[in-house]
Amino acid sequence: MTENSGDSTNASAAKMDLQGLELAEHHFGPLLHPTCATQSAWTNYSINRLQTNQKYCTVISAPRKGSEDGPRADELGEKVWLFNNAKTCVSQIEKEMNLEDGALQKCITIVHNEMLLDAGEGSDPRSADLTARIYSPTAPMYIDVHFQYYLRSRFSSVQWFYSLGFKIHRRPSATAGDASVIKKELRKAHQPDVHTRNGWQNLCWGYYDDSCGHKIWRPVERGKVELHEESLFGELEKPADTDSEAMLAYRRSLVRGIRLLLAAVGISYNIACTDDEHDEPPRNLTLEGLHDRWVGRRIRNACGIRLARDAEEEQTGAYIRRDQARHEDDDFEDDEDGSDNSDYDF
Repeated sequence: MTENSGDSTNASAAKMDLQGLELAEHHFGPLLHPTCATQSAWTNYSINRLQTNQKYCTVISAPRKGSEDGPRADELGEKVWLFNNAKTCVSQIEKEMNLEDGALQKCITIVHNEMLLDAGEGSDPRSADLTARIYSPTAPMYIDVHFQYYLRSRFSSVQWFYSLGFKIHRRPSATAGDASVIKKELRKAHQPDVHTRNGWQNLCWGYYDDSCGHKIWRPVERGKVELHEESLFGELEKPADTDSEAMLAYRRSLVRGIRLLLAAVGISYNIACTDDEHDEPPRNLTLEGLHDRWVGRRIRNACGIRLARDAEEEQTGAYIRRDQARHEDDDFEDDEDGSDNSDYDF
């Protein structure tokens, strides 16, 4: 019996027998240092999670070929890509946190999974429209994550764009998630505007701008990380500024929370938090259109970490993007004050 079957216990009966945190622990425990909340909040969280897991699949209960709700043979690669990659990415985060295997994986439910893979051996995504729901293992809340992606190599150009956003639900209702409802909440718009209404927030977006009028195509990159220092999965006690070791651990936890959002939709991005570490962007997806690792740097910066190399790499990346964007007959000149448009939204 799959986890889905176990989670499909009649929610109304469960609600009558158990309530609040006891209900959540019974079905999803052990929870990780659960926070204080009302009985109704934990009950609604539990029913929402039970019914959503009954309707969709968690990362550790991926659909299999031949199962009643599984994909056809010709769809297997596309359907399984997200489950396999999310499982791998989240498993790495579990190891970093010294958690048991599956402790976070069981918290992630794949709500929508539409993908087209490259026909080559690498099977890299060519396009994707993915939605995952991450149930907090510590508080009665969840976060929906949506990722849309497109990459095509043409004869003399490349078409590339993506948008990654999230929505925090701090007061879950006692109803199952619905992919069609989530889709209606999003905007059918240009990348920066997809996740800008109904409580959705941009995490990052990027694309190649073809409106510059170049005679020969250039990779003119536009993009931005839109984050603020925030604990996404419950409250984290911020240590004193004088305790450098504790402060680094705190900020590393903030970065790890963002990485979990990426991991839920199959994106592996190891983000450096100290000068002796290095950013490792995903190998099978393009989040940065040039060589500058601005996504990792900006996530780190938003979480309060500024490495010694960040300023120089930021300036170099801005120079490259401005150089690509200028017309063939333009004379390139730096800004008079030498400043950089640090949000890359240019």
